[in-house]
Formats: sequence, structure tokens, C-alpha cells
Amino acid sequence: MSLTIPAARSEADATPGHLWSPALARRVRAAARDHGAAHALGVLHAATLPGVLPAGPGGHVLVPEAVAAAGSRYDTPEGPRPRRPDAGEELLARVALPGGEALVALRVPGSGPGPDGGAAWARGLVAVRLGLAERALREVADRLRDRTVQGTVMLHLPLVRALIADAACGLAEAGALLSAPVTDPGPAELRRAHRALDESGRACLHLLGAAGFVTGGTGDLVRASELLADTYAPPPPVPEGDRP
Repeated sequence: MSLTIPAARSEADATPGHLWSPALARRVRAAARDHGAAHALGVLHAATLPGVLPAGPGGHVLVPEAVAAAGSRYDTPEGPRPRRPDAGEELLARVALPGGEALVALRVPGSGPGPDGGAAWARGLVAVRLGLAERALREVADRLRDRTVQGTVMLHLPLVRALIADAACGLAEAGALLSAPVTDPGPAELRRAHRALDESGRACLHLLGAAGFVTGGTGDLVRASELLADTYAPPPPVPEGDRP
């Protein structure tokens, strides 16, 4: 699927001053569940930081190739800055996704979450990951439904059902945190949601066994989702004794 990057923010998705709404959360979650990571991240990017590369707290960027190619600026704590050849931008990796798409990992010195769309991007990323986790769990269930062990469908085995329940609990926890009636969830809530989705994804990988390491499959989806959390999740607080 080709990805078109809109040139302007969607007024229907943005709430004044926050660029965030429950409608946007539902839209990017459904996009991730039905079409995958690249499409959903493109939708989120167009609604929150069009033309600007969103950066995580560590100065890293992980976006679809089309977003990286179209972005003329990168986000910083002081606001967006132009991308320049002498800015020290470094290509770190190309992260493969199912279906032949990919994310591009960059390191951009001085970049970081900005004051405008940074918070909306961070919250929207939880919705994207939630949709990806739902997609992964659906693919796992479909696979196990078609496989048997000694005449028993794997999906009906007690241990398998327990692992699926664990994965579903992670989805429920992240969904509850995302839909909490607060304007801006704090870093602790976002970290908790990402942690729940990490656990859900790892349960899916456990259920896949060796198939989770096959290129182009569900394992790629789960690993890309975890890398998004590694890039954009708020860092844990510094213990008081370690503060300067």
C-alpha cells in the first residue's frame, strides 16, 4: 500500500492546542489493526506533526520511509528546526515490516519532543501500538486455529489459552490507560501502557514459537512495535540519589 503524506493537519482530528482527540485515537488504532504500522504512523504524523520528523527523548526518529523522505524539519524541545546536510543526521537502520514496507531509524543531534505536536504524537503512538498488538494477536489466533497437536486444535490447549489471555490483558490495560478521561496522560501512564503492550507482544511471540523469527511475518510487526516504544516512550525518572 502506498502512503500519501497530507500537506496539512486535519481539523477534524485536532482539538485546539492539543492536536489530539478520541476520534484520532480510534482512527490510528483502526489503521494499525487493519493496514499495519507504516500506514497508521503516516495517519498519526499527518494529524500531529505534518512535515516535521517526530523525535524521541534520546534524539532518535523512527518513521515510515515516506515520512522520512517528505519531512523538511525535525522536532526539538524548542520547536521544529530545518533539516540541513550539516546537522549531523545519521541513518541508523531500516526496520523491515510485513508486506515489504519499512521504518527508517535516524539519529538527529539536538532533536527531541517539541512543545507543539510532541505530546499528541506520544499519546497517539500508544493507539498505534494498541492497534498493532490487536493485529498481532489476531494473526496468532488464526495461525493456532489451523494447527493441531495429537488431534487437539492448539487454540484449545490450556497453556495456549492462558498465554492468549495474558496478551489480551495487556491490550485491555493499554486501552484503559489510553481512554482515561484526562487531557494529557503523564509519563508514568504512557510508560505503563507501553509496558503492557510489550508484554502482550512477547506473549504473541511465545505463542508463535520459531515462526516468530520468520522475516515478513508477525514477529517483524511485534519487534517494530517495541522499537517504537524504545524510541518514543518517556524515559523513567532519575532516582533522587542519582540527580546532579
